[in-house]
Parts: sequence; C-alpha cells; structure tokens
Amino acid sequence: MRIGIDLMGSDCSPSILFEAVKQAVESFPSIHFVVFSTQVILDEALSYFSFLTDLRAHVEFHVVTEVIHMQDEPLLAIREKKNSSLVLGLKLLKRRYLDAFISAGNTGALVAGATLSLPRLPGIKRPALLATLPTEKGNVVVIDVGGNVACKAQHLAQFAQMGAAYQRCCQNSVSPRVGLLNIGVESQKGTSEVRQAYQLLQQESYQTELTFIGNVEGREIFQGAADVIVTDGFTGNVLLKTSEGVSFFLLQQLHHILKDTLPEQKVEILHTIHHQFDYEEYNGAIICGVDCVVVKCHGQSTPKGLFSGVKKAIQLVQNHFIEQIKQYLLQINS
Repeated sequence: MRIGIDLMGSDCSPSILFEAVKQAVESFPSIHFVVFSTQVILDEALSYFSFLTDLRAHVEFHVVTEVIHMQDEPLLAIREKKNSSLVLGLKLLKRRYLDAFISAGNTGALVAGATLSLPRLPGIKRPALLATLPTEKGNVVVIDVGGNVACKAQHLAQFAQMGAAYQRCCQNSVSPRVGLLNIGVESQKGTSEVRQAYQLLQQESYQTELTFIGNVEGREIFQGAADVIVTDGFTGNVLLKTSEGVSFFLLQQLHHILKDTLPEQKVEILHTIHHQFDYEEYNGAIICGVDCVVVKCHGQSTPKGLFSGVKKAIQLVQNHFIEQIKQYLLQINS
C-alpha cells in the first residue's frame, strides 16, 4: 500500500507537519509513504529527523518546485502550477501509483483537481466533501462540508446516497437514517432546491433501501437524530467550523471550571472529553464521489490532525471503501 502525504500549502509549517510522517512510519511499518515537499523542506526534515536514515525504505520523496497557496484561485492554480505537490499527488493517484492521497492545502484546488482529473463513481455528477462529527449516538456523517457552495436538488440526493454508503461501509450501519438539514422539519421549509431534494429523497426511500427521515434542524444533529446529514457545501462548512469553535470554547471553559479540582481527576476528565470533542481527532474530510481515496485535512492541521487524516485514509483503503461504495451506488441506481 502506498499513501501520499502532501506537506505543502497549509497554514502550518511543512517542517512541523513532517512530524506526522514520523508518526505514520512508526505506527504503520508495513505501509510505504510517498511524501511531497519542496527541496528546502526536505533538507530541513532530513537534518532534523534522524529516523529517516534507517527507514528510507518506507518513505519516498517527491520534490516539487511549486506550491498552491491558500489564497490562490483554485482552477487557475491547478492549471498553472503543474509541478505543485497537490497536482502531482493527484496525478500519481490517477495512475494508481498511490492508493490514497492526503492534503491539508487549498480545499477548492483539491476538490477541483480531483473532480477534473479523477474518474467519478457510478451515477455521481458532483463530488462532495464528507466529514464526521460526534453525537450522543455515535458519529454522524455531514455531506457536503465545503466542496460545493451551491447545489441542485439532484446533487443533494446523490450526497445522501454517498453518505449512506459511507455509514454502511465504514460504520457498519445496516440502515443509516438520512436527514436533510433545514430550518424546520416541515416538508415545505427551506429553499426551492432543498424542497425539491426532500421530494426526491422521499421518492427514493419508497423505491430503494435508503432510509430518509425528513428534515433535521441544526439543534438535533448532536442528539443523534440522523446518521447522515445532507446539505450544501456553504451551510455544511459553516456547521463544521461553528462546531469546531463551540468545542474549543467548551474545552477552554472546562479547563477554567476544573482549575481547583485535584490534578489527577482533572487530567482524567479533560482527557476523556478532549478525545471526544477535539476536532483533530475527527480530522480529514473525504472527497466523496471520485474513484480514489482523497482525504482533505483542516488547513490549520497540526501534525496530530494530519496524522488523523493519514489513519483515516489507511482505514478506507483497508476496508475497500471505494469498491464497497461503487457496489452500493450501482445497486441503488439500477
């Protein structure tokens, strides 16, 4: 198995992110890692991480001369920066030299590059970003969380199919409950596209095994009202980042409240809660809809967050996620 790791273009220093490569090599000695970076970053890493001298057989380096930055216009960047880590990584993925590719770089460029260069899954017109969040009843899938700012009803219906397929394949959910994020539970609420999507999903639930439970309000998500939340990329991204901000705020407040608690008790309580609510534990959104494993980590990912993305990619490959989701989509659309 070959896993590609893009160190360039995020808000974190590539030299710091190299720590995630070290963790990956130590945690998965049987997996081959392909690292994309500039020569400057590679030289810094080689001088700092002495472990690479002994484990070069497990790490392959691809030196790039261009970097797609966060402020770059996505389509223009992937067309003009052919020797960037992001473009080269997707190219090797398309050639099947890589089994998965992970990047914390420009989201728009990664989604656009994957959409334009990689084959689509059966019946899928527009790939979307899929992320997971913790709830009272287990993890919920949210799709889309930033891949498509505006969506048609048909796109939302296909997002529902992909979200349900993910829960079946990766969470062993026999009949995942699919909800449409809206401002009310009534079928006539929301924009015209959302109302049309409601009708499409309702029809699909009669004709297939898709379990559509109707509209879901934002406050119900973390109560575990649904296993899959379907929304457009604009709304989904706001939901995701608001959740991250609220989680960080609550953790800070807990630190303050527990300051007088015995150190041993405080550490144990905070460790448990931090593990549940730290967004870097759930880092790594999947570009769902392409015939390859592509994981997008948060632009502000630390080594911990990037490593979480690497673990997710490995899990998806080992679970044969692409093959399973293709079979499910072919079955549901036949």
